[in-house]
Amino acid sequence: MTVLTEEGDLSEKCKVVEQIRLLLKDDDEARILMGANGFPEALMEFLTLALIEENADAQESGAMALFNLSVNNNRNREMMLAAGVISLLENMILKSNLHGPATALYLNLSCLEDAKPIIGSSRAVPFLIQLLTSNGESQTKLDALHTLYNLSTTPSIVPVLLSSAIIDGLQSFFATPSDNLSTETSLAILINLASSQLGIEEITSAPELISGLAAIVDAGERAEQEQAVSCLLLLCRGSEKCSQMVLQEGVIPGLVAITVNGTSRGKIKAQKLLMLFREQRQKDTDLGQQRERDGNSNATMAVPEPKTLCKSVSKKKMGKALSFFGKNKRFSLYQC
Repeated sequence: MTVLTEEGDLSEKCKVVEQIRLLLKDDDEARILMGANGFPEALMEFLTLALIEENADAQESGAMALFNLSVNNNRNREMMLAAGVISLLENMILKSNLHGPATALYLNLSCLEDAKPIIGSSRAVPFLIQLLTSNGESQTKLDALHTLYNLSTTPSIVPVLLSSAIIDGLQSFFATPSDNLSTETSLAILINLASSQLGIEEITSAPELISGLAAIVDAGERAEQEQAVSCLLLLCRGSEKCSQMVLQEGVIPGLVAITVNGTSRGKIKAQKLLMLFREQRQKDTDLGQQRERDGNSNATMAVPEPKTLCKSVSKKKMGKALSFFGKNKRFSLYQC
């Protein structure tokens, strides 16, 4: 601790921080002890110095030491949050190319409820979404995806995610699925987004995403199918346009198969979605029949427009004529 707090050579401090990082890796008691003795603030000061001196090795050691310090320890996360760790991370992603350590620390902090709104209102969101379509390491992408999932569980952050083009970022995971974990996490994010009307509109405006969901219903793993059907149920309940798009993808056979071979939850969701499609189809049929009946009724009730009586007929003659027509009903009133 003395080496970290006193002025000295950064390389010497870096050696100490690396030792701390290794010590904290699998030791819950060490995390508690160091958290109670000022190490969160000391490690953040070290990371600040590493950023100033543009020392990549020191930055990585500092970020990962903070990561290990906060694993499964909300108390340490809260202290780091109060000390301004989010601002420190913003500086790191702006001034450093060490996206992996920064993303890992964002992921760790996003497990804390109080941290989510702060992360959601920072530069972290566009940074994390950008990582989804980058050529970076797969672990960094997965960490970014998990962080975005944690953020998406807070309804107030959903509009921020949507405005930052998260839909575009997620499409890449459906276009070229790499592993089940990333697909399931992407589906979980979509479900959270589809819980809002704005999310439904954004997802519906991405036909490729609807096609991706339909493909999972048709040929995905059972757990993935369950999530895909859950998402489609939310979307189709909120948008008849989306229902038409989903039906055009030919999902009915896949849904029927899930009602037989899917997970218990998947079976229920698939049955509900099939029922929704039947109800919407019946509603459209009833509406069409009603319009047809209204059209026939209007045609039956139509009365031909009377001709204008001749202007040359005087009022006296008109009175006689009307009297005459009253006695002789065979004559048409509209003759002139």
